[in-house]
Amino acid sequence: MSPREIDNLRRLLSELLEAIPAPPFPLDIAVPPRETRELMDEIGRAIVRLERLRESIDPIRLPDFIFDPSNPKFVGELVGKTLVEQPSQPLAALHRFYGSGVYAICYTGNFPPYHPIVGRKTPIYVGKADPPTPEAGNAKEQGTKLWARLAEHTKSIRSAKNLDVNDFQCRYLVVQSGWQRSAEDYLIHRFSQIWNQPTCFGFGKHGDAPTTRVNTRSPWDTLHPGRPWATREGNKVNPLTTKQLIERIAEHYRLHPPEA
Repeated sequence: MSPREIDNLRRLLSELLEAIPAPPFPLDIAVPPRETRELMDEIGRAIVRLERLRESIDPIRLPDFIFDPSNPKFVGELVGKTLVEQPSQPLAALHRFYGSGVYAICYTGNFPPYHPIVGRKTPIYVGKADPPTPEAGNAKEQGTKLWARLAEHTKSIRSAKNLDVNDFQCRYLVVQSGWQRSAEDYLIHRFSQIWNQPTCFGFGKHGDAPTTRVNTRSPWDTLHPGRPWATREGNKVNPLTTKQLIERIAEHYRLHPPEA
């Protein structure tokens, strides 16, 4: 960068700083939500661009990799990989246990659309169970949140007319409070489980209340009818047919081949 370019950059930065209003800003100024979001996005892009500029002129370079064990993404990956190595157990045979954390449900049956994941490492669904309070320091303080979530899923599968709960295995891992979210994010990104995707979402729903809002039947409940609350009066039929959903599932597995 030439001396002239440096002077021009300094002048532009000085003008930018002078143009930015100094906080605090009056709280009584009403800014529409949409304009607020757009303004925040613009500020974020400006910050990123200025940060890249600062790094580009710094004669001392950052290392290519920094090991930070407190980074949520790193811990999430560690927890997620640890979960995958846990022994598989029949979903319907779990005994009540303490703890919150993450889990993965695998399918071993003969429902044709799910044939690509049978005998593979890729689960059909992953999820998390949060502790009752973020401060829960051990499994007992976390309560039975993880077991209760798996029991709820077991009930949903039993309700489905074309699924057999004995065709489902699960892996679960009780983790320190606060790390379950990043672990779930890692697992969903890694495996692209079909029941976690828009293609066949709805398995994790707790129940629809048509008296409070108009609901459209989820793809999961369309493909696997049986949960009573999913067919109550006021629950709209999904615009996609079963055939269309199965075609979309096949396309999903084509784009995201299951891990062996």
